Amino acid sequence: MTANKKKRITANFNLKIGDDLLSIEASVPDAKTNALELIPVFQQLTNQIVAHSIELTEREGKTISCKAGCGACCKQPIPVTLLEVEHLNQVVKRMPEQRQQRVRETFTHHLKAVKDAGLLEKLKSIKALEPDQKHQLAKDYFKLGLDCPFLENQSCGIYKDRPLECREFLVTSDPRHCAELDPQGIEHIERQMWMSSALRKLSIDSQNSDHQGWIPMIFALKLAKSGRLRFKKKLGKEWLEAFIQYAIGNG
Repeated sequence: MTANKKKRITANFNLKIGDDLLSIEASVPDAKTNALELIPVFQQLTNQIVAHSIELTEREGKTISCKAGCGACCKQPIPVTLLEVEHLNQVVKRMPEQRQQRVRETFTHHLKAVKDAGLLEKLKSIKALEPDQKHQLAKDYFKLGLDCPFLENQSCGIYKDRPLECREFLVTSDPRHCAELDPQGIEHIERQMWMSSALRKLSIDSQNSDHQGWIPMIFALKLAKSGRLRFKKKLGKEWLEAFIQYAIGNG
């Protein structure tokens, strides 16, 4: 690792994925910081891993179905880590006032809609549900037709800052299966590493609480506003090392 003038260090390492060896470079703060500051780094790494997964998929003669204008998957109860909760909160705060107001109003509307549908408490306790209960809840939520608050003209309005879960959710099947939430017809690309899962685990490490690390996105702005999120500080390289270990399954 080498220090630079901006008090960051550059980490260079190789990741073996199947038969391939990926050369990775990441710049992190050369000081104690909270993991929130490394969200852009985690996004960059996820993009590289996903790009490699797409390449492997295309080698098999398959084509990614996901394209701008297809927002079917954006009607699901998207899981976001607590680190991403605060990151999204900051993204919203940087928006022009009119757009920010629209996004906040959409979050408020969605919370009321799920409460009126009797799904609010189930969503709050989603992590404790059995797999079949989670699947039914996802179907019930999907039927409400609630677009992600950041969806604009059926495309992601915060594409650069979208959650890791969204970056990894890619399919090769006909888009109609996503639009109908047909799990039997949806064919996901094979994930080479579970980057969103790694960030969930890191979120648990990053805070002073016993929270499980993630929530449905619909609760994100409300949680951020509550002021309950408090993140620990460690060296930037330590956060990066922990994230990589979780991603390769050694954490």
